[in-house]
Amino acid sequence: MLTVESRKFCCCLPVRLGVFVLALLCMAGGSIVATVGWMSVSQLKQHPVEIMDEIALYIHASIFTLLGVLGIFGFVGSLVKSRVMVISFSVGIAIHLGLSIGSGIFTIYSVFKEAPQAAIDTCMDGKTDAETLQMCKTGMNIVKGVMVAIYVIAWLIELYAYFIVERYSTQLEEEEIARLTPILPQSVNQGPVYIGYPQRFSYSQYSRRSYQEPRRPSYDKQEMSQDPQYNGQYQHDPRHDTNYDAQPHQQQQRPHSEYAFNLPQQAYGVNRGKDAGNA
Repeated sequence: MLTVESRKFCCCLPVRLGVFVLALLCMAGGSIVATVGWMSVSQLKQHPVEIMDEIALYIHASIFTLLGVLGIFGFVGSLVKSRVMVISFSVGIAIHLGLSIGSGIFTIYSVFKEAPQAAIDTCMDGKTDAETLQMCKTGMNIVKGVMVAIYVIAWLIELYAYFIVERYSTQLEEEEIARLTPILPQSVNQGPVYIGYPQRFSYSQYSRRSYQEPRRPSYDKQEMSQDPQYNGQYQHDPRHDTNYDAQPHQQQQRPHSEYAFNLPQQAYGVNRGKDAGNA
């Protein structure tokens, strides 16, 4: 089976570990925040708030409940390497991120629209001097800035968490493909690759495989008489009558053509249309 390299995040940590930790944080954090949110919703009758704050409270409680449920998918998927559950976890994180951004913008807008007079009165605690009033307004501005910073940091962390889960789902897909891909054995000694040859050969040449024999260099009589193996005497050899090419011979490949050689003349008769026995 082919091996797949483990993907990393934060330079050295495996993405499977990241999904496992993120799933635990989602289950724990989402469950705690959702529990507090629904407890606050249950006390709205005893402690009523403005309609905008009530809507924001319902939205936040629902979103963190969804986050706690999605954490279960990521936790189980990272343990059993279930690609379906990990993909569901990543899609859920993306949906939760979109809802969180929308609800966060709505909350920030409702807070920045106007400083609640009730909060300022509570901060004043019955005092009427301008210095205390300015300190209360400054404190409200600091609270607003901290709230915006918390929202932005939370969104960036959740976006990075989405990329981690997406990397792990891609790794699981590659592992599944590698597990299903067959490994074909490779032959060590492979035969020649036939690329075709334009010339034709006779059947005798083909059977002797003489087309693979290297060409013999040509000698003239003067060179052969000076050759030590002839002892200064030249004997005529019919093989030397043919002027062969003196260039190095490259081994020819077996032709692809279906008419690779000419059949003997006896196979089809002397003349066209006549039987060999009538020749």
